[in-house]
Amino acid sequence: LTVVVLKARHLPKSDVSGLSGNDPYVKVNLYHGKKRISKKKTHVKKCTPNAVFNELFVFDIPCEGLDDISIEFLVLDSDRGSRKEVIGRLTLGYSAEGTGGEHWKEICEYPRRQIAKWHMLCDG
Repeated sequence: LTVVVLKARHLPKSDVSGLSGNDPYVKVNLYHGKKRISKKKTHVKKCTPNAVFNELFVFDIPCEGLDDISIEFLVLDSDRGSRKEVIGRLTLGYSAEGTGGEHWKEICEYPRRQIAKWHMLCDG
């Protein structure tokens, strides 16, 4: 399974004072059922609420196919010290709600076709 993290736009300010800049990165977790079977992350993009990652990740998935697979995207701010607070999250998979579930169904209907979509992040 090939996953591309393209961009994040309009990320919220890191703290209430607005003094610290956003240094976002994306952590991508692959789940089989409830078990995380792989994790990868993008490079950190310094001081931007509109990050362009354009990073590609390849995951090996079990031969049973995509039915029990889901992918979680966590957008984190590396500037928040050791807490690595989650700015937002998105899940793609059969049981995912909203656009995450719709995108996943389209991926399963058209294997081998690249399907890119914008998604709104849920609160961390």
